[in-house]
Amino acid sequence: MMGAETTITVVSFSIYFLLGIGAFLLLADFILSTLERVRMIRRLRARRREAQPESEILRRMGQWLLTAFGHPVSPVTFLTFIALLFLSILYVGVRSVGISTALALSGMTASLPLLLLWIRVNSLRRRGSHEGERLVSEFLREYRINNFNVYETIEKVIQSPADIKVTRKLLSKLLYNLRNTGNPGQMKQATDAFAYGIRTNWSLMLAHDIYLAATKGTNIALAVEDILIQLREARTVAEERKRLNSEAIRMTFYMVPLIYCVTVLMAIRYLDVPVVKLIQNQFHTPEGLILFLFILFMFVGNIALIQLVINQRFDY
Repeated sequence: MMGAETTITVVSFSIYFLLGIGAFLLLADFILSTLERVRMIRRLRARRREAQPESEILRRMGQWLLTAFGHPVSPVTFLTFIALLFLSILYVGVRSVGISTALALSGMTASLPLLLLWIRVNSLRRRGSHEGERLVSEFLREYRINNFNVYETIEKVIQSPADIKVTRKLLSKLLYNLRNTGNPGQMKQATDAFAYGIRTNWSLMLAHDIYLAATKGTNIALAVEDILIQLREARTVAEERKRLNSEAIRMTFYMVPLIYCVTVLMAIRYLDVPVVKLIQNQFHTPEGLILFLFILFMFVGNIALIQLVINQRFDY
């Protein structure tokens, strides 16, 4: 009985298999032509997107996202995430606090990813700017050792043990882009992207010097040495400013979350508020939700103000 069922299964599979092969042979030309047509349409769409000039806002946001995440992120995807976040908070807020308050809360919440992106980019730029003296010194040393070959110089700087975490990543992307193109326009874009990742006077000058060395073979040793001299002169002023800034940063990053956590613990321990009741009052009532989102927005906004006012990049 078992053997008969197996035989029937094998015969059925063979029949369907032969029918499938026959159908494919009959329709092969149509299927292959359809697949080829789909591929051609995709290629045309890709070329059309490349030919269309990207808007300045999307181009600038793409640079920000590349600097922040270290790899390309679509600005459209990022804006879509912000829109979904706005609509989600709006949906929850309308059911709890009304349309006008919900719109205000949604706008505040949707602005947080932009604020965090801005903080991330400026933090990376600040850290990268403070690596300037080490980077330029190592670059000049390797440039002279490698017989003024800018490609070998960048590769050796990337492999060096110097403490240049932020600028090493930027140099890696720069070297990859320079070696994969011989087009001066694309090489200019690569050096501009490196300068944009730090956005200081010394990074702009160094990027310009690298561009000249890569495209025209110009000896840039004296120009790089001049950058190094100016960075050493600016170091004394930067050290004092760094000491003053660290105190304000610690106060903002640690005190505000600590105060909030202590307040929650005191409410549970001394006011005998159950944890479930506390969470319900914080997130499921209009007053609690507004207060929490306001604290979160002010905390992120305060960090952004510190980045803007206090944490200046190292430059000359």
